[in-house]
Amino acid sequence: MAAPTRGSAAAGATDAGGAWTFTGASTAAGRVHIAHILQDGNTNGAVSSVVGTNIENLVGTDAVWTQIPGANADGSHVVGSPAAARQFLYIGRALSSSAPTISGANSTSEDLYALLYQWLDVNTGTTLSAVIENGSAGTALSAAGTGTAVADQDVTTLGADRLALNFYGVNLNSVPTDPSGESGGTWVLDNFFSSATGTDGSVSLYDAAMPSAGTIDGGTSTITSASWGVVGFALIGTTVAASPGPVWKRKPAHRFMTLR
Repeated sequence: MAAPTRGSAAAGATDAGGAWTFTGASTAAGRVHIAHILQDGNTNGAVSSVVGTNIENLVGTDAVWTQIPGANADGSHVVGSPAAARQFLYIGRALSSSAPTISGANSTSEDLYALLYQWLDVNTGTTLSAVIENGSAGTALSAAGTGTAVADQDVTTLGADRLALNFYGVNLNSVPTDPSGESGGTWVLDNFFSSATGTDGSVSLYDAAMPSAGTIDGGTSTITSASWGVVGFALIGTTVAASPGPVWKRKPAHRFMTLR
């Protein structure tokens, strides 16, 4: 009976072209991990044939991840307007204490930038609908734009003990400042990775405790002018919804007939 809490995150990494692998932090069996990858470019094929080690998808299949899908055909989330880059998000559960990995192929020359995060006390369900939500079960919403002002993606939770998340991707070596002006909660920096290697890029994550149902929205961050994207949803905790209790039914009143 608890809300999700952060575990250790691994150092970020970058990769350009060909086969790639990103490694998370040491963990414990059953912990939820999310792999967050920015593709600095908008060409198909940079994140494909995705597999992993010491990880299972939500259904329980070993060595694969569950993708948290966006609007693009490859399941990625748009970065920039017009689109200039992509964000990929994958979720799974650790099989042991060893650091999990995510691997894939890149048939393009576009650079990748990645962070892997982990959480304790996440719902143990086997579908996205049981584990994440934003206004409805299983939903992740996203926003994208270009310029110096980055708007948070609103997150609406449906019950107690949630953790709202905003994943930021910027196709430049520029980390968004802490969001300000938000209502319904407070965004707190979880982790970030920024690199000038290759064509430049940064990924970062902000979270907000949501002890009861509600919406966090209205935060704005600042970056050096670039294309950006934000993906938002909440992790669902292990709290069980309260039972409505027994329903008492009134017995029908007895009717008497008068004989004449």
